[in-house]
This record gives sequence, structure tokens and C-alpha cells, in this order.
Amino acid sequence: MPSEPGDDYPSQLPNERYSAEHPHDPRTNAERDRDRVLYSAHFARLAEITRVISPEHGYVFHNRLTHSLKVAQLARRIAQRILEANETERSALRDLPDVVEAAALAHDLGHPPFGHASEVELNKLVKDAGLIDGFEGNAQSFRIITRLATSDAITLRNAGTEDEYEDSVPGLNWTRQCLDSVLKYPWGFDENSKHANKWGFYESERDVFDWTRKDQPKFRKSLGAEIIDWADDITYAIHDLLDFFRSGKIPIDRLKKDKIEYLRFFNGILQRRPEWGKDEKEYAEALSNLIADFPFYPERRFRDTNENHMRLQVFATSLISPFVQAITYAPDAEPGDPVVRIDPLARRQVDLLKQFTWHYIILNQDLALPQAGQRKAVRTVFRKLLLAARRRDLHFFPAVTQDSLMWNQAMDSLTGVKNFEEVRLVADYVSGMTEKELIRVFRTMEGTI
Repeated sequence: MPSEPGDDYPSQLPNERYSAEHPHDPRTNAERDRDRVLYSAHFARLAEITRVISPEHGYVFHNRLTHSLKVAQLARRIAQRILEANETERSALRDLPDVVEAAALAHDLGHPPFGHASEVELNKLVKDAGLIDGFEGNAQSFRIITRLATSDAITLRNAGTEDEYEDSVPGLNWTRQCLDSVLKYPWGFDENSKHANKWGFYESERDVFDWTRKDQPKFRKSLGAEIIDWADDITYAIHDLLDFFRSGKIPIDRLKKDKIEYLRFFNGILQRRPEWGKDEKEYAEALSNLIADFPFYPERRFRDTNENHMRLQVFATSLISPFVQAITYAPDAEPGDPVVRIDPLARRQVDLLKQFTWHYIILNQDLALPQAGQRKAVRTVFRKLLLAARRRDLHFFPAVTQDSLMWNQAMDSLTGVKNFEEVRLVADYVSGMTEKELIRVFRTMEGTI
């Protein structure tokens, strides 16, 4: 239940957490939230989760862990800049750098093995099995933070009295501010018609969501969530582009001299994003400037030399610095408007940089073929584990999942009403695997090892 007011240290009011804590700890609440996610097993797992392409393809690309670390670093720098620029809001914003760092570290916790393709597959599987709010990576992150992860969160009640005792609490027991900052989509399934394919929580976590969003304008992201979203876009746009350029998969240098390739790329963008057509001239100018500033010409490809690495690093820095400065806090925004403003040119440049990865990598046959096999693996493992859960063959599951399934089955028997929570528990287990683990389970089930 929501906690009652109290205080032990500055910035540690217990009523900032869904379950009350009375820590004897000099860290602020935001610092403790950041440390909890950093030391969680769910965070460590991200080292084995693909960002776009697995390193097994022959090059060390960013994975979800390295991506999350860079998003957290950028989000913290943006928050520090906003804090310095808003003297009158400084007291209210004092914990913002730690808040956004914590939430940025956690923003990808819910991503399943193999990325977007398996997220789509799991969403269909979960809905087909009876849960209408399906599977969504952001909603799964919120569930991990609030229900599934483990931490040092211990509730100390009535300390120093005869009734003193300790009681564990679910999840990381984050503060309201950190939880609100991780909500990129602050609405549930089928609640926002403008974003029908994205939602931020499942019905199983509605109680915590409602507590988190108390008195907040409907559908409007918090300042922390806006900062993390922008930092995420910057990281995706720049670091993925440079990864794939180094590996020879994105020919951004060739666009400088090959007009046909340039037109094929730009027309492909307009086909995927027809709403950009009304500002076609501005997007074309922004793209031309980005390509002109790219440092590799007339070389035909990247060479793995110190000089080449340095040129790429200088190029990346020349983009990141103005992007960090392009976002400003708008505390006077109307309830229906965002609480930040982003420079339109920077927004166009980031959007265009992200299109390189879409055009040359995500829509490429080389990625589509393995994704078909990955989706089959996810589908097979989920269906067989769900069948095992319904038959009560719980030895297929780890102990923590067994305990949850047994409790859920007991509740079904007691109430006589099937609640489909077993579907969510199986989805938790499958989505929480690493990629190597899921392939190993799939092959074992298929009898190929």
C-alpha cells in the first residue's frame, strides 16, 4: 500500500515510494534507485541482448547494455544542463540527474531476446493465449521494476518498538519520480488512439501506475521521460550509424558522390515517413548537410586505423554536443503540450540519422532471414512452456517461476475463475532469457542437441 509520510535523511521521504522504507542510508532516494538497477540481474542480462544485430555476425555492435549506459550518460548530461539553466526551478530539479540516470539504465530492461521481431511475436502469442494487453517492451520494463526484480529494498516498520519487523517488498520499490521517468508511454493498452501500438504498463501493474501518475496530466510524459527519450534517440541515431559504417554495412560516404544512391535513400525515407513530405525541402537540406559533414571522402570505406577512429569520434562529438543543447525545459507548458522543447533542426537531423539504420540494416534481407528463425524459436519455446504450465509440469521452470505459477494455480482453484496470470508468468520467463539461453532451450525442445 502507499506509504505514510516520514523522514530519516534529506531527500528520503518514505511517501515517495509505493511501499514505505525507513533507510539508515546517507544516499538520496534517486541515488538508491540508480544503484538498485545497476546491481540487478535484469540489468546484467542486457549484455546478452541484441540492439540491432548480434555481435555473432562478425563485429562488436552495441548491445542493450552498452546502449543503456550511453543513454544514461547522455540523459544525465542533459539533466545537468537543464538544472543549471533553470535557477528558479533548481530546488525542484535538484535530483533530476540521478533520476534520469536511474530510469535510463532501466529503460530497456523489458526488451526480449532478439529485439523488435520477437517483441512483435510475443505480443501476438500473449494476446492469442488470453491476455488482451499482450506484450510490450516498455510495459515489461515497468513490470520488472515494480514486480519482478530483486533489490535490497527492505521495509522497516515501527522501528524501535515491540512491533518491529522486516518485510521484503516486490521489485526495486522505486520512487514515484523515477518510475514516472521510465514511462515513455504513460498509458495502458488501447487507451491512447494516437499510439495504438505502444503502451507503458500492463493491467497487472495498474495500481502502481495510478500511484505513480497521481495528479499528472493524462498522456503527458514527465520531464525525466522526455529527457530519456531524446537521449535514447541521439544514441540510436549516432552510435548505431557509426557501428554499421565501420562494419561496411551503411555506405554514408558513398552518398556524397552517388546521386542515384542518394535519391534511392531519400525517396525511401519519404515512402516510410510520408508525413515528412510537407517539409521535404527542410529534410533534404538537413540530409545534404549531414552527408557533407561526414569525414570519409574520397575514401571508399572505413579502415581500422587510429586516424580513422579519431575522425569518426570527432564527427560524433560534433553532433552530440548541439543535440544535447537542443532540448530545453518548458515549465510553463500547457497540460496538453510537452514539458520540453526540441530545436526543429536537431529533431530533423536525429530523425534522418535513424533512417540510415532502418534503410540499410533493419529492412535488409540479411536481417529478415535470421529474424524469421528467431521468431520461430520464441514461438516454439513460449507455446511449449505455456502448455507445460497448464499441465502443471512445473519442472520446466526455474524455482522463482514455479513458486509464482503454484500460487496462481492455487488462486484459480480457490476462486474458480481463470485469470490468465500464468500467461504473463510464462511471458516473463521467456522474455527474461538471454539470446543464447533461448536458443539452447529451443534446440533442446526440438531435440537438435
